[in-house]
Amino acid sequence: MPRHQRRHGRRAVLILAGALAAALLAGCTAAPATVEAGRVQTLYNVFLAAAAFVFVVVAGLIGWSIVRYRARPGDSALPPQIKANNLLEVVWWALPTALVIGLFVYTTIVLNTNSAPTSNPAVQVKVEAFQWQWRFTYPSENVVITGTRTDYPELVLPVNEVVDFQLVSDDVIHSFFIPHFLVKKDVIPGVDGHLQLTIDQEGTYAGQCAEFCGLYHHEMHFSIRAVSQSEFTTWLAGQPRSSP
Repeated sequence: MPRHQRRHGRRAVLILAGALAAALLAGCTAAPATVEAGRVQTLYNVFLAAAAFVFVVVAGLIGWSIVRYRARPGDSALPPQIKANNLLEVVWWALPTALVIGLFVYTTIVLNTNSAPTSNPAVQVKVEAFQWQWRFTYPSENVVITGTRTDYPELVLPVNEVVDFQLVSDDVIHSFFIPHFLVKKDVIPGVDGHLQLTIDQEGTYAGQCAEFCGLYHHEMHFSIRAVSQSEFTTWLAGQPRSSP
């Protein structure tokens, strides 16, 4: 094989390897720790599988065309020229269209399911964002946990129960972000936002503000500790009560 063809072959292999690595890295997310995050993770995996399928088909056809129709020593005549193929044109229009419609419908189902509110959540927590920390309040128990820039707050919640977060901001736009929950919700001044989640795995999960909100934005961290219902009840009973 001529040197220039070997060079082009190596370049094609490197490009394909880089594209495959990028696809794999794009699918990396934190392990889901809520029911809602599990649905989102499945949605991500479906998109990744669809992208991988398209990549394999397109790259495979390109590779096959390069090998099948490559120039050979002594070739001087043009190969047969095909102007149109109605069947192929319909197929390569119909398949991508069906794939996009299917992904759109599935995405809509997942997002609507995750966004559907529960009328009677087991736990309600008021989340107040301020420059530059968080305040968590359990309204029914008058328990308030306020963080500082040197002492990050820890929110304790039960597993397998619907938790309703009421999101409010005291000053500027913040963002309530927990990577293992695969969720990020903006906290906007004057807007009473809500987010409902069901944690299904015990553990401690880091959270932070994901919207630049000022000089000490990088210090707006918090954590969520998910425990059993009995441990949560015991912990809540032992917390000091604030004045209503």
